[in-house]
Amino acid sequence: MLQPQARHLPTRRQCLAAALCTLMVPTAMAATLEVAGSTTVQKAINEPTGNAAKAANGVEVKMLPVGSGKRLAMLAEGRVTVAAVSDSLDDSVTAAKKAGMGATPANLKFHTPVVEKMVPIVHPENGVKSLSKDQLRDLFTGKVSNWKDVGGADMPVVLVVPAPGSGTRGVLEKQVLGSAAIAASAKVLRTSSAELAEVARDKAAIGYMGDGAASTAKVKEVAGPDVSRPLALVTLGDPSPEVAKLIAYWKSAYAQKLFAK
Repeated sequence: MLQPQARHLPTRRQCLAAALCTLMVPTAMAATLEVAGSTTVQKAINEPTGNAAKAANGVEVKMLPVGSGKRLAMLAEGRVTVAAVSDSLDDSVTAAKKAGMGATPANLKFHTPVVEKMVPIVHPENGVKSLSKDQLRDLFTGKVSNWKDVGGADMPVVLVVPAPGSGTRGVLEKQVLGSAAIAASAKVLRTSSAELAEVARDKAAIGYMGDGAASTAKVKEVAGPDVSRPLALVTLGDPSPEVAKLIAYWKSAYAQKLFAK
């Protein structure tokens, strides 16, 4: 009579080796989407939603921080499949032409997940609560140089502004200052994060930016004139599948709640 063969159980060493092999099997990686991007879009939209968007769509956004004029140029040259802008399409095209872009592509498409309110920002200890459009114009052009002239403490005004070509600077110049120029004494900084840090540090400082970025830092938002601008993605023709996923997610009710926080 045949005896049943003994069942050989794996040794502890064999089990450990099998477990290590399992860990070494590559898992699905999130697709990286390079965006020629506005630092404002990075601060106001991508940072609040980055991990959630990656988990939901398998798309990880990598913002390439370049000036407004260069974003559409990179898109037109095929170096990226999408550009992020913080002003209107017409103003973005104008900035791109000033930066050397050739003919405007005929198939530019503008996708707007967020319309952002613009706000003056000051140090938390600044007592000023509101500023009219005329007062903002006088401050940023240097006509008013002391906070006491607009209801604040007796101290000199320190202006903090974005670099020329920035979408935020364009909104300030076009919708608030009109034909007037920003004072030569203004501190010019290249990113929204740098502007926020400077205003949070200097009790005499004032800046101007979207409320989405402003809400991420220890600064005080001051009531001001009703000014807004789009935060948008621009593509050549219909967006790629990865870009379409990102646009759909940023427009979702869940993402919109994240922007509002």
